[in-house]
Amino acid sequence: MARALVQTQQAAQKYLAQGDAMPSFAVTLARLLGGRRTAVFCRKLLIVVSQVALIALAYYVSFQLRFEFELPGDIRRLIAKSFLIVILVKVVAFYYFGLLRGWWRYVGISDLVDITKAAASSSLLIYLLFFIVIDLNEFPRSVIGIDWLLTILVVGGARFLVRAYTEALEQHAGDKNILVVGTGREAASLVRDLRHSAESGCNPIAIIDEDRSKLGIKIHGVPVVGTFESMGDVITRYGIKCVLIALPSPTNKQVQRIIENCRSSKVEFKILPTLGNRINGGNVLGLIRDIKVEDLLGRAPVALDVEAIRTKLQDKVVLITGAAGSIGSELARQVASFRPTRLVLLDRSENDQFRLSMELSRKFPDLEYVTAVGDILDSGLLRDLFALHRPHSVFHAAAYKHVPLMERNCFQAVNNNILGTYNVALISRQFAVEDFVLISSDKAVNPTNVMGVTKRACELIILALRRQRTRFMAVRFGNVLGSAGSVLPIFQRQIADGGPLTITHPDVMRYFMTIPEAVQLVLQASTMGKGGEIFVLEMGEPVRIRDLATNLIHLSGLQPETDINLVYTGLRPGEKMFEELCLESEDTKATSHDKIRVFDGGFADFEKVKKWVDELSALVIAKNMGGIISKLQDIVPEYRPSDEVLSECDVDRHDVVLRRGMERTHLITALIDQEPPQRARAV
Repeated sequence: MARALVQTQQAAQKYLAQGDAMPSFAVTLARLLGGRRTAVFCRKLLIVVSQVALIALAYYVSFQLRFEFELPGDIRRLIAKSFLIVILVKVVAFYYFGLLRGWWRYVGISDLVDITKAAASSSLLIYLLFFIVIDLNEFPRSVIGIDWLLTILVVGGARFLVRAYTEALEQHAGDKNILVVGTGREAASLVRDLRHSAESGCNPIAIIDEDRSKLGIKIHGVPVVGTFESMGDVITRYGIKCVLIALPSPTNKQVQRIIENCRSSKVEFKILPTLGNRINGGNVLGLIRDIKVEDLLGRAPVALDVEAIRTKLQDKVVLITGAAGSIGSELARQVASFRPTRLVLLDRSENDQFRLSMELSRKFPDLEYVTAVGDILDSGLLRDLFALHRPHSVFHAAAYKHVPLMERNCFQAVNNNILGTYNVALISRQFAVEDFVLISSDKAVNPTNVMGVTKRACELIILALRRQRTRFMAVRFGNVLGSAGSVLPIFQRQIADGGPLTITHPDVMRYFMTIPEAVQLVLQASTMGKGGEIFVLEMGEPVRIRDLATNLIHLSGLQPETDINLVYTGLRPGEKMFEELCLESEDTKATSHDKIRVFDGGFADFEKVKKWVDELSALVIAKNMGGIISKLQDIVPEYRPSDEVLSECDVDRHDVVLRRGMERTHLITALIDQEPPQRARAV
């Protein structure tokens, strides 16, 4: 007997933690005696019985109030006569509105609205029955109105009392005092989940916000006690151990100020992603993470026209070149989420392709994708891919992007970036691809390096193909944080090795955005293009690389120049102090998206483009550095080669063999152009 009582008590406690407080004992006992079906039946029966009791109570009290708690004998007989009719009508109405099922502990405003509807409809039916059908004229009309109001108060109040009781039981005071920064939906969700989670060991004890008008209010029982200026005092006064940032769209300055206050107070700090970055609005505790350097950019979440992107990509075949790279792989992930018919992934790195394919198989099990290992210089491979899969859209992300390396490997940069883009673009035109999107770079503006000038040449190729069936467009943006060759992973490795952090110049500045944001905007821009545009992404304010390095050191729990030294190495060949997003002559215009601007790239003669592509190809084959740089300056007059590149060009200035080869190439081309077309063979 004692053992049975213990089992009953344990089961009751477990059920109370999971479900409704009111029917817990009956359901637990039923589970012990008869299994799950009996438990469900007992729970439903108890809900119905409790509803009937509450409805009856409201009906009886309404008469008491009407007659000031002195019921005459005839009224008592009237109550007995009408009781069953009232109960039956109201139970049917409550059943119709779904109020005889569900968990009372989760009651909310929608349930209160349903209770109001059920009470109103049942009161109307009772009125019609009593005064029209039955002709019960002695029934006091005012009782119906009182009963309607009492039904809402009693039934709704009982449910909210159950919710309050269960939430009170679930609230746990952890041993770690938490300060929450923010009063929006993010903060409210965080406070609620912390108060109801015993596993977190956290006790949200205070909230601060930048808005002084919110001082004194409470969010789920936690008061707003100060602003950002008083953060240090709040941390000391409440014995705060950890600060959780739950702002909807924190700016760079806000995050910096909060981090500085936390460091000076020597407390832990973490951040909660915004609601826009979550898949659903469930428990948020699992999303709390350490602050990353990306959070310090202070960039608001991107608002996308999802329907426009879905229309463009869903049930379409999409080909991505450079698919295993930083931008290409993120393009693959985001395009896959829009359920294309097939995703064709082209890259020459087999290891990276394998890793990407494993990730796509795990995250998108229903996705049909093709991983093609190959080079964009292989025209035969490109034709086979396009003929077999017939892509509707092409995102061309394949390119060499490392500035110092391309200064020392000029031939490979021209070969891959310019000639490769030419191949992909012409084959896209040949197979009537709907859209061709070139991933360009801010280094294409007033280029001072080989990488930048090749990107500008790629833009000119796209512009030369503007009046085609295929819509050719380019998207230009700056550096992305976290890409394989970016400064962020380099700094992270240097910190892991104990330093120093190498910076080219104390004042060098760059534009930055995160890889997911860049790809989101690329997809959005691709829906806007009609052919011949160059889209420029809004990059925000440029970031000083020195500040990025010191912030990363701080986020690692170290001190600059104390734990980790900063070493300045000087600008490398081809590098600039700052980057530009467009030329002065390029008049950018606003688009329907506030983070995307566009300008008409102008017209480029395709015949001239074909000619200089042929010349560049011959120069690459001849390994003539001087000829390549001279030709690139002709193609992009604003290009200013670095001194290191110019010094290598002097060796090739008098290459007679190259000059004769070029003359033969031009002669053959002229003869081909002058040869009359052959007459069609008679059938």
